[in-house]
Amino acid sequence: MDLVVRPASATPVLLSVALSSFMVALDVTALNVALPEMGRDLAAGMDRLQWIAGAYTLVFASLLLSAGALSDRLGARRVFVWALVIFTGASIACGSASNVLALIAARAVQGVGAALMLPSSMALLVEAYPEPGARARAVALWGGISALALVSGPLLGGLLVEHINWRAIFYLNVPFCMVALLSCALRSRPVAVRPRSIDWAGQVLSALALVSLIFALIEGPVWGWGHAWVMAALLTALMTAVAFVHSQRTRREPMLPLNLFASRTFSAAIGAGFLQTLAYYGSLFVLPFALQGQGRAPVEIGVAMIPMTLATGVMASLSGRLSNALGARSVGAAGMLCGALGAASLALFDMNAVSLVLGGLLIGLGGATLPVIVGACLASVPSGKVGIGSGVLNAARQCGGVMGIALLGATFQGSGHATAALAIIALSFAAAAVLTVMRLYTDEVDAVGEC
Repeated sequence: MDLVVRPASATPVLLSVALSSFMVALDVTALNVALPEMGRDLAAGMDRLQWIAGAYTLVFASLLLSAGALSDRLGARRVFVWALVIFTGASIACGSASNVLALIAARAVQGVGAALMLPSSMALLVEAYPEPGARARAVALWGGISALALVSGPLLGGLLVEHINWRAIFYLNVPFCMVALLSCALRSRPVAVRPRSIDWAGQVLSALALVSLIFALIEGPVWGWGHAWVMAALLTALMTAVAFVHSQRTRREPMLPLNLFASRTFSAAIGAGFLQTLAYYGSLFVLPFALQGQGRAPVEIGVAMIPMTLATGVMASLSGRLSNALGARSVGAAGMLCGALGAASLALFDMNAVSLVLGGLLIGLGGATLPVIVGACLASVPSGKVGIGSGVLNAARQCGGVMGIALLGATFQGSGHATAALAIIALSFAAAAVLTVMRLYTDEVDAVGEC
């Protein structure tokens, strides 16, 4: 009977999970194209635009670990529904924000919804597809559907900004949220609830460390690196990071179980996820400003970004088949090396029509390696820790995203051109490729599974 019920209930789960990922990706790609117009409309400088882009990712990254534990404790379906509701309300608040501070605050709340959404959605997906082969196909399809947002996001964002305004980008989330909620309501099988305490001390310490570091990276170029507040933020980041690691070693049920890193595959997936997201999201943030500096309109910027996002969308949807045929490690490493080559080519040559197409396509191949990283992570953790395991991976990825916005934005602002930022992107992709070759999908006996 189980084999008869599962396919009927798994389909709406996959649709709901894919739509949630679609919204998050669409929000990122469309927003980055709209940031220059937001700056003009709201009279915001580069540092405020970094906060508009980064507040969402910062809260997202800070809460993901606790969100994974909350998903295990309260049930993935319940947390996922609440996440969709919060994300919808925050999207409406972003669209109606009257000033920069209101928009930054609404973006932060949007990050809360996204943080609750991601680990719970992964737990729903794993429970709906317990068989490894079916799960791999589902993950590939999830990556392909969500990657459609990457393809459509830049052009859609440019069209909305040029023909309506930047606020329409946030209102666009609402119908997708409604469909995802309806699909989730069709889910007939409840996901098991696993008792797990919330590590409030770890949550506060990790959030303080990340917020302090990002504050210093964003405001350092504006106030000066020797400014008292910037130095205090860096010191606070260091002290709270050390205190966080110590608390995780001594707590009985830590927010970040350090024994997960006994698996070389899991550790490599975390590192590769951080570097890949820093590079790819950094590209999505930097390139629109570089193209705006060439006098391009929002639609032109959106069109120029299509090769990159198109390559990501197409190759992500094919990653499952390619991994089965060539090996996941080979596919992941090759994609990340392509990303490094693409960023390096854009750094060395002017951003003309030819270099944007070729460089964008190569960076897009680097962005398409996410399903390989996700698959490696999910395969390296026991089923009882899928929520926290996926939370750790996505926290690392979002930390990479917010670090990319802060670091590359500061580099771009300091130099006035994108060459140095693109060099950092190329190095990040290359380092992720090295991790993939050396550690990802090793034939080890996973120590985590014995914990």
